[in-house]
Amino acid sequence: MLQDIKNTLKQSAIYGLSRISSKLVAFILLPLITLNFQLKEYGVYVLTESLWQIFWAVFLFGLESGVVRWYLSIENKDKQKRFLFSVTIFLFILNIVFNVIVFLFLKNLSSVIYENTSYANLVMYASLIASAEAFAFIIFLILRIEEKAKAYSFFSILISVISFVLQVYFLQYTNIKLEGLFISKILAPVIVIIMLLPYYIKHLKIGFEKELLKDLIIYSFPIMLASLVITLLNQADKYILGYLTNLVNVGIYGLAYNISGLLNFLVISPFSLAFTVISWKKLNDVNSKRFYTKTITYLFLAVTFTALVLSLFMPHLIKIFTLRTDYWLAAEYVPWVALSMPFYGIHFVGIFSFYVTKNTKYVLYVYLIALITNVILNFLLIPYLKIYGAAFNNLISFIILNIVIYLFSRKQYFFQYEWLKILAMTICYFILTVPFFYFHFENRTIEILLKILAALLFPLLLFAFNFYEPIEILRVKGFINKYIFKNS
Repeated sequence: MLQDIKNTLKQSAIYGLSRISSKLVAFILLPLITLNFQLKEYGVYVLTESLWQIFWAVFLFGLESGVVRWYLSIENKDKQKRFLFSVTIFLFILNIVFNVIVFLFLKNLSSVIYENTSYANLVMYASLIASAEAFAFIIFLILRIEEKAKAYSFFSILISVISFVLQVYFLQYTNIKLEGLFISKILAPVIVIIMLLPYYIKHLKIGFEKELLKDLIIYSFPIMLASLVITLLNQADKYILGYLTNLVNVGIYGLAYNISGLLNFLVISPFSLAFTVISWKKLNDVNSKRFYTKTITYLFLAVTFTALVLSLFMPHLIKIFTLRTDYWLAAEYVPWVALSMPFYGIHFVGIFSFYVTKNTKYVLYVYLIALITNVILNFLLIPYLKIYGAAFNNLISFIILNIVIYLFSRKQYFFQYEWLKILAMTICYFILTVPFFYFHFENRTIEILLKILAALLFPLLLFAFNFYEPIEILRVKGFINKYIFKNS
């Protein structure tokens, strides 16, 4: 069991290098971006970032899980190649159609999103980024299926490096700074796609597997809708906040959300990339259900601890990464947005229950319930609590999402959640985080030392909740004796 989880963590760590690189680029560029943009302009930037992610959910058509499942189930190599060729042609035609539709309604979309038609170009850039990312994703999916994690990370990091260089160029040496950021995000994946084409073409063979493609489309369509809904669940609060208040608040909240999103890139996203493949390979094992149960617990633990560290030290770090003082206000919203991330992370394991039974419609149902809850609460809370309303609602929505997934999965491929342990970790997070945001310290050195102590106390405080199993304690002791005290 622990060896299986160790393998998942190893794969996640390798994939994580690529995800860290892209987020690292965003953090390195943050001083430049905050110098060049007022909060209102940053609000426009946040909404455009959200828009291309919404487009991407549709343009990819939810193909990830289906392509992995069908590709691995096909034993004939030529048939595999024809299947992948069919998927590629389908994706190509689909993206052309969607981009044409976006082009025809540019000003309308700009008016709805920004309440201003002058940002029509940004809408088109968001659409093109989504297409570039969709094709890059399919090519990189083959690297993941073949477990070429190092190659995957290398080319992903290369995209980040190219994007970074281009963004610096546009920010420093051109007058199209805002547009330049998104042009860079189009060009970077396109360049790497061209580099990887010879590798990808080796996996293609001209010919159509109509029945397989039809089955894949039927399987993926509800997943695409679900992906769109979960993306809206992540992004809708920004648009509602902008509609009910202003772009300045969107800028502040967007920065807090982007900072908290570091947890997604550090832990959740690389985990989900590894889990997509490993989950299917583990399915028929004797201890599979316990593997999924413990994966939920360990993932929640990893994300919660990282969220704790991030929340405690962000008020100090934000002054380094953002050079305008009006941006610093975002730090006080980080703890509440960050706490939603563990719940967001574990839902990727929970929805696997529906993929196993091929009842992917339930994925859509649970996301819709969470989205409807999210929208209603946003309209109720934001008028009174402004940014805090969006942050609290974000947390509540993801908690509800996991509860609904758990209840629906009881009639599917069901595995337990260790709810008491999840509650214990959440309580510990509150105990160790809240005091630092409601009590002010005159001495910064003492404050930082206390925060370090709080972070170290987190795993120890869990002992009081009977969190650890005997085998886990034994393994930790073995690790300490082997790697810490071995030279003593």
